[in-house]
Amino acid sequence: MQLESLSIEELAALRDKVTQTLADKVAARQKELLAESDKLGALVTSKPSTARPKRSPKYQKGSDVWSGMGSQPAFVKQHLALGGTLDDLKVSA
Repeated sequence: MQLESLSIEELAALRDKVTQTLADKVAARQKELLAESDKLGALVTSKPSTARPKRSPKYQKGSDVWSGMGSQPAFVKQHLALGGTLDDLKVSA
């Protein structure tokens, strides 16, 4: 296409057509990307839960309980520091 040979009116019409075509293509691409984003969002939010079941307490002193997993809580440390043993705190089955 020889742009130099087109009249001002023809160039303006061509510009308008290109602008509209570009706007249509951008809108279609945005729609595609939004659909893809929704798919990816569904994949991310539907992953299996990694929550662990609650463990039953193995040690207890009053209302304080400990499952035996993780760091020793303050009530266990205090009991041990005063000469007690873990067997003293063991929950009977």
